[in-house]
Amino acid sequence: MEKQKKTSTEAAKSGVLREAISQARIDEAQDIDRELDLRSSELARLEILEAGLESVFSEIPADEDRFELTLVPSTPARLWIDMFSYVEMDAEAEFYRLVRNERNGRKVLVETSDVGVVRGRITEYVAQQIVARERQLAGFAEGSGPARRRRGRLRIGLVVSAFIIGVLTGVVGLFAVGWMITH
Repeated sequence: MEKQKKTSTEAAKSGVLREAISQARIDEAQDIDRELDLRSSELARLEILEAGLESVFSEIPADEDRFELTLVPSTPARLWIDMFSYVEMDAEAEFYRLVRNERNGRKVLVETSDVGVVRGRITEYVAQQIVARERQLAGFAEGSGPARRRRGRLRIGLVVSAFIIGVLTGVVGLFAVGWMITH
């Protein structure tokens, strides 16, 4: 009798485990479906933004090769604007997030659910980058003008002056030592 009790208990336990495994597989399949739905929603929204930006990117001057509108279906999917900036969706694929990688880390430039707002901000960003590049090519770094060039010349003059003073001090010192030895 005891043997029959153990066998039926073991069967019941194995049946419970089979049911638990079956339920775990069902749950996993539902999670995968939700993830795929979220991912396809994320890609679809980024494709809509990409289509809206094609006219903006067609107006970029031909000599500006820094900008490339590229949708990369990575995890998370990203719509790259240039080497440093991209648009991604938040975890629920509800908000667009324009991000710029900088020296101090990532900076969120805008986060919104409105495709028009993010399109406008990207247009402003591209324009600002083009103007900043023009300033650099004209010889002006951000926030500086001709004063920066004078400072560079001043440093070279300071180094040359220090070298000449050092040479003269060495020559005078050698003459002094030579005079002391001979007298």
